[in-house]
Amino acid sequence: MKNAVLNRDAFYVLPPKLLAAYMAILPVANTHDSAISVDDPASQASQPDRLIDTVQINDIGSFSCQQIEIFKLIDNVKVAVELGIELHVWLTEEGRPALPAQYHGLAQDVATDILNSYPDKGLEGLANHADYKYTLLYRAQPPTWLMDAAIQACCERFIQKNNDCCFAGFVTGSVSKKRTRTVDGSLVGTSVRERLMSQIAEQGVDTVFLPINFMNAHWCCIVVKVQAKRIYFYDPLGQAPYKNACSTIATRLKVTGLQEYEVIAQNNPIQFDAFSCGVYVCWMFIRLAVRGLRVDINATALPKRRFELFYFLKTGRLLADEPEVDTTPPGDDGEDKAPPPSQDQEVDQLPATQVAQ
Repeated sequence: MKNAVLNRDAFYVLPPKLLAAYMAILPVANTHDSAISVDDPASQASQPDRLIDTVQINDIGSFSCQQIEIFKLIDNVKVAVELGIELHVWLTEEGRPALPAQYHGLAQDVATDILNSYPDKGLEGLANHADYKYTLLYRAQPPTWLMDAAIQACCERFIQKNNDCCFAGFVTGSVSKKRTRTVDGSLVGTSVRERLMSQIAEQGVDTVFLPINFMNAHWCCIVVKVQAKRIYFYDPLGQAPYKNACSTIATRLKVTGLQEYEVIAQNNPIQFDAFSCGVYVCWMFIRLAVRGLRVDINATALPKRRFELFYFLKTGRLLADEPEVDTTPPGDDGEDKAPPPSQDQEVDQLPATQVAQ
């Protein structure tokens, strides 16, 4: 890095490792005295005498906090664009072929829209949320994993389609290695538990979604069915530590207000990779919210389910709940066709082999 040529304009991006080193040195949090109030008007009085945080490295140069933030913003856009291009390739090469023929044109149109849209474009039909952007859709492709914004967007889509669905909030789960019967009262936050109980008490509500995140590494979920009086808990991996933690949370909900409800484990489908837990959780929400819907999630069907979930997050339209259209041409039902000749008939009708003259 000696004698490096630097350009100070906004489109210059430092090397990733150097940028990470700058970010580690700069302050990452405001103090109580310098807190930013979101309620104050945007046109606040400027402070020209305010000190500017600066980082300097020998033979490299010095950069202010504002410059580093611009570098990081451009770097984030770069990462998002790369994910968007990879999603376009996946939609074209894997997502589209996995769909029935009736949806091939739709898949191609969606892939073109992904390629031509800015990453920060908002998702149509969803609330004006900072995370409800096209960047949320980019993580629907393997081997990336779904973030909490995608899980919540899936629930929001159901709330828009069905008035009987509610989203209670996120729960932070923890896997305990100690064998004890002591129940932690903070398994579900007070605000989440109160919101859950309030939603269950509302007239017309039948399904309440409760995603569970373990150490930002794995997704599980709980679904409360009000009319059936059941609390379903689900771990896509089917591993004992996560299942036991989910069972403990579900049981805690039962004893703290849902005594009449039955706690039931959902053991299928089983996740067979290390990055699709969010997809499986969303499909568990879909299966329990849509009456009569039965879908398979295996190695062969997973690309199709990923595309259907991606399209549901983007538009709110659930392709798995639509009947397939018969693409057989009219009059090609095969009623007037002669039966194919059998092997014995072919042998009888063929002339004997003759020696060439």
